[in-house]
Amino acid sequence: MSEPVPALPIPPGSSFALMTSPDTERHATAGVHKPVVILPLGAVEQHGPHLPLGVDCWLAEAVALAAAEGQASIRVAEPVAYGSSEHHRSFSGTMSLSPQTFIAVLVDLCTCLAEDGFLPVMLNGHGGNRAAIQLAITTLGQRGIVTAGFSYFDLIADVAAQALPDIATGTGHACALETSLMMHVLGDSVRRDLIPPGGTPPSWPDPHLYAAPAVTVWRRFEAIRDNGVIGTPSQASAEAGSRLFIAAVERSRVAILNIQSEFGQRNA
Repeated sequence: MSEPVPALPIPPGSSFALMTSPDTERHATAGVHKPVVILPLGAVEQHGPHLPLGVDCWLAEAVALAAAEGQASIRVAEPVAYGSSEHHRSFSGTMSLSPQTFIAVLVDLCTCLAEDGFLPVMLNGHGGNRAAIQLAITTLGQRGIVTAGFSYFDLIADVAAQALPDIATGTGHACALETSLMMHVLGDSVRRDLIPPGGTPPSWPDPHLYAAPAVTVWRRFEAIRDNGVIGTPSQASAEAGSRLFIAAVERSRVAILNIQSEFGQRNA
């Protein structure tokens, strides 16, 4: 006798893809403002020896779903898992779209949502996507389509400064911040015995997450550190991850509701 086929997991109630097409038509016309559809953006790329490839897309989706929970006017689309990751391609497993392709994908998807009456908001989990998101928003704006986007980690710099031992050199990539968040969100995926010691060798411009150097260059990650890690993941903890995740969710929700209030007006 064959084994029964396991049932597919049911997505949360805030899932956009769980709706039918008529559902979306009704949802698009409900409420005073246009309903928001969050488009989580991430990457499938190396995250050092201790974290899985899916960190960025999984964390972005987790923050988006939690931020949308209990909000009738917010839905979460299926995440765009692949981003602009060419700077990680020397490390096996990294999958990358060219910047031009990634921008085109974002423009096409947001155009579809906007044409159907929704306000698209891109919630990003990968630093390498920032420039492409800005260009996509600009391109859409030139076409008369209002969209918005942000990276959840940019909203929690002050919380990271309190929760982590050293925000200046401890955060960057596969770092104390991302490792802490993964310990909280998907703890079994973290290879704790493989977390590398030490921090990032000195380099210019400063490659750490919150450094915000005045000079911008493009660098492959192996040129900065041979294990692909920027920061100090040994400073991570599940407790810090819980604090960071709660802050990311709360501040993302506030940002999305503000975006909806300011830019979700319906056309007369």
